[in-house]
Amino acid sequence: MKNSKYDQNRVIDTYPVIVIGAGLAGLGAACQLVARGEQVLLLEKHNVPGGFATSFVRGRFEFEGALHELSDVGTEDNKGALYRFLERLGIVPDKLKFKQVPELYRSVYLDGYDVTLPIEMEDYKNTLIELFPHERKGIEDFLEVCKAVLAGVEYIASKGGKYSPGEILKEHPWLPRVAGITFSELIEKFFTDKKLIAVVSQLWGYVGLPPDKMNAYVFVAMLIFFLKWGAVYPVGRSHSLSSAMVSAFENFGGLIRYNALVDKILVENGRVCGVELLNGDVYLCKAVISNVNPICTTMKMLTPEIVPETYKKMIYTPEIGPSAFSVYLGLNSSHKELGFTAHETFINATYDMNHAYETFRTLNPPEYMVVACYNHIYEKISPPGTTELVLTTLQMGKLWQSVAPDQYFRKKDEIADKMISLMEQTICPDIRDHIEVAEAATPLTYYRYSKNMEGAIYGTTQTVENGPLLRLKSRGPIPGLYQVGAWTNFGGGFTTTIVSGRIAAGMYLKDKIEDRW
Repeated sequence: MKNSKYDQNRVIDTYPVIVIGAGLAGLGAACQLVARGEQVLLLEKHNVPGGFATSFVRGRFEFEGALHELSDVGTEDNKGALYRFLERLGIVPDKLKFKQVPELYRSVYLDGYDVTLPIEMEDYKNTLIELFPHERKGIEDFLEVCKAVLAGVEYIASKGGKYSPGEILKEHPWLPRVAGITFSELIEKFFTDKKLIAVVSQLWGYVGLPPDKMNAYVFVAMLIFFLKWGAVYPVGRSHSLSSAMVSAFENFGGLIRYNALVDKILVENGRVCGVELLNGDVYLCKAVISNVNPICTTMKMLTPEIVPETYKKMIYTPEIGPSAFSVYLGLNSSHKELGFTAHETFINATYDMNHAYETFRTLNPPEYMVVACYNHIYEKISPPGTTELVLTTLQMGKLWQSVAPDQYFRKKDEIADKMISLMEQTICPDIRDHIEVAEAATPLTYYRYSKNMEGAIYGTTQTVENGPLLRLKSRGPIPGLYQVGAWTNFGGGFTTTIVSGRIAAGMYLKDKIEDRW
């Protein structure tokens, strides 16, 4: 195996471990390591940290880039795993505050059906039973399964990775059971009412697949985490979370360098030995944790011939998941006057989730989207008397690669217009009269900013065959290389990507102790 060639005169410094990318997964890994006393260099290609955890300004509005809400945070009296991690870093409760989301979500359909579900477990159950009394037993049994899955997740977390598959099968059989079926296969064991199934499945867009295709474990874990710990949004927008993590990283002695685009991962004697930046600067190390997607990390930053064929199959076999199409609206009236009564409102043109999903695979107008109304929980997020909305639907990024440059803005405006029309038909008939600022982001926008393959926001699709138990793990194709982000471990989402970084950090520390170099 050939060693990487680099200019010895361009070596800037040497670190035990280098993290590529200051997105939330990279920050999760970097913070976990420095908190354990490791020396870490964090390299970020942009001039700010956070990845998708960012914001931008248009007119007098500062818009949230991507985050709708966080799970697994909870409160000081009911701490989720993410809260406890941020607490150990010295971030909460003093340096970062959260706004609590008072409801799970609102569901609205074009036929006039409109329901808001509460976020607390018993209230959620009782509301569903009130709406669908004929499904009472199924509702109660389904939530017992959700609780059993949560017990399994908490058991695994408590074991610190030291458990056997047989142990899980014996003590928490529902965990592997739901991991091996689709959400439709699970939920249809309990419910027959199609409207109930649609309402309970409403969060399917957070996974990027309809119930017939998504891994049941992914959805159940997401739902039960919301019902157990609620949902929150950070004061100062998502960028305040990434900024607070950077401050904690630096307070623990970590070094971050911005405008530092890594071009190559260097290899010596079959293992990682450093990185080379696009400008030729070289940093040497024993390990690299990459927050860049696995295909780019292994096939562009490494020399492809040193990557085992088995690993290439692992990164190329799963389908790349959807990207997003978002419309950012600054309105000159308050959300209460306009009829926005929830933080998250899902608007549906159909009860057929498979049909809605198929619209993501075309450039036709979407039939499913979510409207985030931040002022509902965070009045000061926009100027007094105004409202900040973000409308989001999903689209496959490949679609936009075939749009001719001279047609790009026409198609972008057409889809944005149809999304606004869905709001006119369901929530606010005169919404257009109040639009002061409008901006749209296509999958190409998400790609340009993140450089994720096809602008994917969840990494690869979260199917039964590519669920958390079978998904790409953090250990890379050669010794000393670790992979983090939505493409690995528990998949997409702000909370889960931070977890993926912490998992990789744990692997590195274990390898270091066991001298697996």
